[in-house]
Formats: sequence, structure tokens, C-alpha cells
Amino acid sequence: MTSMRSIAIIPAAGHSRRMGRPKLLLPWRGKPVIQHVVQAWRRSRVSHVVVVVRKDDRDLLAALSGLDLAIVAADPPPPHMKDSVELGLSYAECAYSPESRDVWLLAPADMPRLSPETIDALLDQHDPAHPHILIPQAGGVTGHPVLFPWPLASEVARLRDDEGINVLRERFPHRMIPVAAAGFADLDTPEDYRRLEDSS
Repeated sequence: MTSMRSIAIIPAAGHSRRMGRPKLLLPWRGKPVIQHVVQAWRRSRVSHVVVVVRKDDRDLLAALSGLDLAIVAADPPPPHMKDSVELGLSYAECAYSPESRDVWLLAPADMPRLSPETIDALLDQHDPAHPHILIPQAGGVTGHPVLFPWPLASEVARLRDDEGINVLRERFPHRMIPVAAAGFADLDTPEDYRRLEDSS
């Protein structure tokens, strides 16, 4: 039996409207936020990393150049994060031919404190014989990434326009996984970025 494979889906095709400037390119600890995020995934045991970006986002594409990942350049730009996730999953289906025992993991692209230890804790807890959606929890707070059994990839395309990926948690079995290091905070506003800078 082949070992389980895991595919990280990173939706990075947004416009950073609340931030007022491209948040994934904001500098933190000497490099853009997006590079910290990718580095966290690559330091984990995840098998593949797929990033979905707008085809016309040349600066972000340049920041991702040379990194160990697959890029899906979306044209036209996906209107919602759910659409980006669907594009990433479609790419993964074609590129990696996942099996039912495999998993996909999802986290926003703006989590510079994403923890490789949290990612690996989820991978450790996945049981192919009894698959569940796995959600990390630290100090009573839940966050990302979330691990999904690969068969749930097909459910994303079945979501209604007014439904997000979180609806899958309500429809399918899930478990909370206690983790030590959270790193759940994302960047949506200038205040979020200032807090990140203050924590450096």
C-alpha cells in the first residue's frame, strides 16, 4: 500500500482591499509574508504545495519564483476564495492523481506565523480507515490549516454560491486536534500588520 500523500492548497488570488496594499508582499523579518507562509509548508511533511494567484499579479509571481511549489495562474481572477480553492484542487487532481487515502490541507495565504508543527500534527492524526476533517485547536481557539480527506475535494464544486469551504465542516465528520503552537492569526487590516511588526 502506498503511503498517504498530502497537498497544501494556498489561495492567494485576492486583492487585499482591507489592507489597502498587497498584503502578501508586505515585508516581515527580511522577506515578504508569502515567502514565510510557503517556507512553513515546506518545513512540514506535506507532499505538495499548490498556490493559486491571479495571472496578472506579476509582483506576487516574482516573489514565488524559484520556490518549491506549483503555481496556478488564474485568468480570469477567481471571484471568491472558494473558487481559488477549486482551481487548486483541480490542478492537484490532474498533476498528482490523488487516491482516497490522501488528504488536502487549506490555510489562507496571509498567515506568516503558520506552524509546521501544527501541519504535521494534523497529518499524524489522519486515519485513512476512518477519515475526518481535522481542525487544529489551541487554547480553546480553532484555526488553520484544516485537513480534509481527499474525497471531499469533489464537494467544493458542489457548494452553492453563498456557501464557503467552512460548510464542509458542518456536513461531514470532523475532529478538533489540540496543538501546542497556534500561529492562527492572519493579516486583513493595517492594524493586523502593525501587531505583526510589534511581535518581531
